[in-house]
Amino acid sequence: MFGYAWAQIRANPARLSAVLLAIVLGTLFLAATAVFTATSAAGLRAVAAAPLTAADVVVDRAPESTDPGADWPAQLAGHPDVTAVAPVHARTVQFVTGDMRGTASVYSVADRPELRWFDLAEGEWPSAADEVVADLPTLEAAGLSVGDSVRLLSEGGEETRVTVVGAADIGFRPLTGVQYQLYASEGFFSGEVPVSATARTGEGASADAVVESLAGTLPDGLEPMTAREQADQAADRFAGGSQQLELILLAFALIALLAATMVIANTFAILLAQRRRDTALLRLVGADRSQVRNLVVTEASIIGSAGSAVGVAGGVGVGYAGASLMGLTGGGLQLSPLGLAGAFLLGVVTTVCAAWFPARRAAAVAPIEALRSAPVQGGVRFRAVHAVGLGVAALGAAVMALGILGGVLLPVIGGGFFAAIGLLLGLRYVISWLIGRADLVLERFGGVAELAGANLRRNTGRAATATLALVLGLGLITALITAAGTGRATIDSDLRDRYPVDVSARVDSGSVSAETVDMVRRIDELALVEAVRTGHAAIGGLGESTLVGISEETARAAGADALATGDPEVPAVLVSGEQMKALGAGDGDTVELVIDGDPHTFIVYESALATASGTAAPVVRDDVLDAVLPGGERGMVWGLAAPGADGEALADQMSLVAGADPEIALSGALSERLDITEVLDILVNLSLAMLIVTVVISSLGVANTLSLSVLERTRESALLRALGLTRGGLKGTLAVEAAVIALLGALLGTLLGVPYGLLGVKAVIGETAPLVVALPWAGLALVLAAAVLIGLAATLLPARRVARIAPAEGLSND
Repeated sequence: MFGYAWAQIRANPARLSAVLLAIVLGTLFLAATAVFTATSAAGLRAVAAAPLTAADVVVDRAPESTDPGADWPAQLAGHPDVTAVAPVHARTVQFVTGDMRGTASVYSVADRPELRWFDLAEGEWPSAADEVVADLPTLEAAGLSVGDSVRLLSEGGEETRVTVVGAADIGFRPLTGVQYQLYASEGFFSGEVPVSATARTGEGASADAVVESLAGTLPDGLEPMTAREQADQAADRFAGGSQQLELILLAFALIALLAATMVIANTFAILLAQRRRDTALLRLVGADRSQVRNLVVTEASIIGSAGSAVGVAGGVGVGYAGASLMGLTGGGLQLSPLGLAGAFLLGVVTTVCAAWFPARRAAAVAPIEALRSAPVQGGVRFRAVHAVGLGVAALGAAVMALGILGGVLLPVIGGGFFAAIGLLLGLRYVISWLIGRADLVLERFGGVAELAGANLRRNTGRAATATLALVLGLGLITALITAAGTGRATIDSDLRDRYPVDVSARVDSGSVSAETVDMVRRIDELALVEAVRTGHAAIGGLGESTLVGISEETARAAGADALATGDPEVPAVLVSGEQMKALGAGDGDTVELVIDGDPHTFIVYESALATASGTAAPVVRDDVLDAVLPGGERGMVWGLAAPGADGEALADQMSLVAGADPEIALSGALSERLDITEVLDILVNLSLAMLIVTVVISSLGVANTLSLSVLERTRESALLRALGLTRGGLKGTLAVEAAVIALLGALLGTLLGVPYGLLGVKAVIGETAPLVVALPWAGLALVLAAAVLIGLAATLLPARRVARIAPAEGLSND
């Protein structure tokens, strides 16, 4: 059995190349996911454990514990088995150089050398309170070098000037969400209560025994554990986000394997139809149905094993490369034997299962029937599986709708999954029906197109399977770009409502300097800049407050129509939600505010504009503020970005403004919008890259369908050549066939992907923000164009083969 199966493979290796490539790509994706998961987990563990590599024991201070005093780590030093102790501090500060400002984290570095966990690349260790070590990325980003000085501003506004005395190559960036990292001696944090402490034990001492001893002597709120246990806990916390990424990767890998299954099943169905005579001969010489079926299964097992082995080997390299790109290889290459073995077995099982049903159909053919010419297979008959599939799709869609209406995510996900499965089961019949009627359109475009339509109608089942694989890949891509475009527009609209001002600079007293206002005005990305009026007063019900006055132009641009069009006799005032509660009023209510002892009547509205400066400040129109508090200051600068402004460039310019004027405090939607957009772009690009694998596998299915059809139609092609059809005409029929399959796949993918994308965004955001539909027309057009290119590319090899058929050679072939 094995020998005959191997002979079949050796006789026609080209015909099985699509099966091999499909299973290689599918298992490569699975193996890469397994290697990436194991390697990145080890890398995250190395990141988490790095600060603890020099310690044996760690003592954490519980967040809600009573203050143990700044010198509590000294209690550890009194233990007879502890040889060295270092308090651990961390502080977030504003990092100011000559022309820029950013956020920095300052960590303590142990004064005792044996507790230091990294080495210096240049310079020396800090020994005074005004000395720091910076990591190399910080020096590069800030344009600094060892010996330079920087200013650090605390949250309370206190300024400290420090000198960079050393540079360290830490090897990773702690996941702190800050721009810069500094390391200071224990003296820098003098008087502060340490958040934890690390300790070294003496030679031969047991860390577990020291922890057990300390647990009975330390005050409540101080929790000792071994450094190994602390590293494990930190690694588990770090790995939480990576597990989500691993699940996403696994989902896309399984999608790619599903597309491979379709390609494999279609390929074997075509091959076994072409081998009807061989099958008949086997049956006539005594082979029973099970032997014929087992022969095909053995053939599939050989190809599946070979393809899976190549895919697993390639997946090791791809998975490690992915971890390297994300900087997660600190723990070295990690091979998961279980994951790799699972990828290999799943590849083999997938190939065998995909070939099983074509093998059953081939084994069911009677010997005498198989000796006749192969009958032309028509369209896909409507069977129970199609009815069940369409029914499951309708039920899944109904569950999705109920989940969206109820604002519950789980039914939306579950309903969407079952709707997708139902569509995959039922769509093959629909696609076959559509392809069978393509010739009604193609016959209007000349003989070549009409001939292509006839070829498609001859076996719509094969074309439908190839199209369905494209629908899967292109539909997911369409759903993804639709969700990305709509999600980005929804987020942007929500941020615009919550942060109507893109950038705000304020000072606590006095006016913003004219130089700073001028710098902000010169930023190209800002369409409107105003130095707004401010006044400080005691307001009844609100206490000491800053009152802000803005122009009518700024009010309109920021969406504050109540200010721009309000009644001049009873002006409007915008307050925050907390201030509205303090006043005991609702939107549109008329209230009397006592400002510095004088009563004034306003119509009050709740608005995010009242917190645009980073602190709650009621907003009125500037002429109203002049009447209430004449002669006020201009203590804020507000800027609204131009449509399509470059957010990164705007952030860089505002960093320069902040660096030039350390007195100002920045706020606005800019940083949050950039963070969300960056994360969204990373996820979309990563997902698109993974879905391309599915599309590549699907295009292999189209190419293989055309290639095997060319072999099947050799006599017919030769006859057409003899009747005068040119080589270009034969190539044109293939191009039209491929274009129809690709366009139909893209159109159905778009029709299904767009609603799925919109529903996905709605399910995620729920009622937290109104959905803003923004269809990515350029992206959808690109998908259609890419589908045509995929179809044309799939014809390259089949077209070369059909062009080589000579009329006499083809007609003489038995």
